[in-house]
Amino acid sequence: MLNLRQLEYFYHVAKHGGFTRAARQLPFSIQQPALSIRVKALEADLRVKLYQVVGRKFQLTPSGEYLFDAVKPFFESLESVERHLRGETHGRLVVAEAAPMLILKGHRAAFLKFRERYPNVQVSVLERNWTDLLEHVSEGAVDFAFGSAPEARGNFSFEEWTETDYLLFCPAGHPVAQERKITLEKVAEHPLILLERGTADRQHIEHTFEKKGLSINVVFETSSYTLINEAVLNGAGVAIVNALWPRPETADGWGTAGLSHLFGKKRIGLFRRNDVYLPPYAGDYLTMLRETLKT
Repeated sequence: MLNLRQLEYFYHVAKHGGFTRAARQLPFSIQQPALSIRVKALEADLRVKLYQVVGRKFQLTPSGEYLFDAVKPFFESLESVERHLRGETHGRLVVAEAAPMLILKGHRAAFLKFRERYPNVQVSVLERNWTDLLEHVSEGAVDFAFGSAPEARGNFSFEEWTETDYLLFCPAGHPVAQERKITLEKVAEHPLILLERGTADRQHIEHTFEKKGLSINVVFETSSYTLINEAVLNGAGVAIVNALWPRPETADGWGTAGLSHLFGKKRIGLFRRNDVYLPPYAGDYLTMLRETLKT
């Protein structure tokens, strides 16, 4: 018969990708050597190899992956059960948003109101690139997240909160901005400054050009809109941004032109797993945030 404690040790080792990290993250104290012994005992009981270390990289074997997938839903549910039994007033709320921050940034009022009502709930706000964010939601590593609408929804749902336009951001008087109706072909003729790979905007922009069979010359990519602003103002190229991007501090030397006729609207909203229980305070936080966004 499988030993529940041994399975718990294995679950944390597999979840955190190794014994050292698991020993640091476990909710109870155990040293790395002892943790390794417990997992090896599980292997001996099952008579299978659950993991291997290649170089310094921890990897699950096919048997290890099968076992991890089997026990993961049970151990993931334990934290929610504990919060429920404690009356939902103690716990941790993990919220994430696709980089660069779009919805949560600047909405301090919602957080302060939430802290006043739930002083014993710790709030963690993470900023991740779009592809990592989808993975966090799918794996249940965050309670819910905000970002661009995913093309494939998988086991999570998306609720649109707002939409915004795509813009061409360029130096003042740039030729492409003078076109009566800007085409993809015209934009592709110029050096482009874009957000880094892994962001929803970058993926959508590149896919739009690819569908037209157009190649683009990306001369600069970054995760920072501040650096995009500097690069455009310094004449390095033109940028494709969404209308929520933080404008340059200077009012001179730059301009914008609409590109939504080429790229459509950027849809931004809330997405979460359909099968994960959220405590009442998570719903209250969303309500407070919606109210803040309306003001």
